[in-house]
Amino acid sequence: MKRLVNGQEVELEASSAKVRTVGDRLFVTTEGGTHSALAVKHGDKTYVSYLGQQFIIEPIRASRHSGGKDHSGDLISPMPGVVVEVLVVEGQAVKKGDKVIILEAMKTQQAFVAPFDGKIAKLVVSKGEQVSDGLVMAIVEQAEE
Repeated sequence: MKRLVNGQEVELEASSAKVRTVGDRLFVTTEGGTHSALAVKHGDKTYVSYLGQQFIIEPIRASRHSGGKDHSGDLISPMPGVVVEVLVVEGQAVKKGDKVIILEAMKTQQAFVAPFDGKIAKLVVSKGEQVSDGLVMAIVEQAEE
């Protein structure tokens, strides 16, 4: 089944992972172990936070062009919450996987990490700030290769 994941057209395939729901959390068990995840549906988009990364999954629309950048550097709040820590400043260089922002939502802290090597092009939030779902909290600009 094809979907847009962070603006990129992707073929989603079935896997051997087992998903268990406990309250508002998902527990995903794979050969690598069991990890928690959050998934929030908003309109026709599903915001997923898993293993420190955030994904926006949406259906492909005939009128939408999926070309452009290889990968989105937008760090988007999947639900309302409070920014408990900002670990970078605008213009700072980051490596893929570096923690950028920590958000607390529904009594759970979630780290938002750089999706690739680059720099913080824009930092929208500050520590202690309340955010709404869908807010772009920071933008990571991909490093030139």
